Amino acid sequence: MMFFFFIWSISSLGFFALASSMAKHQKQIFGHELNSQKTRYATIIGWALLIIALMVCVVSGSVSNMISYWLGALTFAALFTGLCLSYLETKIKRIAMIIAVLGTLSGFIDIL
Repeated sequence: MMFFFFIWSISSLGFFALASSMAKHQKQIFGHELNSQKTRYATIIGWALLIIALMVCVVSGSVSNMISYWLGALTFAALFTGLCLSYLETKIKRIAMIIAVLGTLSGFIDIL
């Protein structure tokens, strides 16, 4: 359970970062469009987080099972991100911070 939450939180943060790289969502989240350098950073960070989540899954078990596991976590993370962007756009920064803290805690609990 904690492992799924860890993968889901990394994936959700990755999707939040990818959303932050799009002009429409930048206006929703920040109230204005970001400059091209910050947009590029958001894209790189988003893809890096999704790849990190995949790598954590792959090294945690059999490759075929863990890729399926990652895709399941991605599905829930994408749904959560979409719902947050649709209904909680003013609170998305706070939600991302909470996910980061809880994901970190779940990762430490899973290690112990």
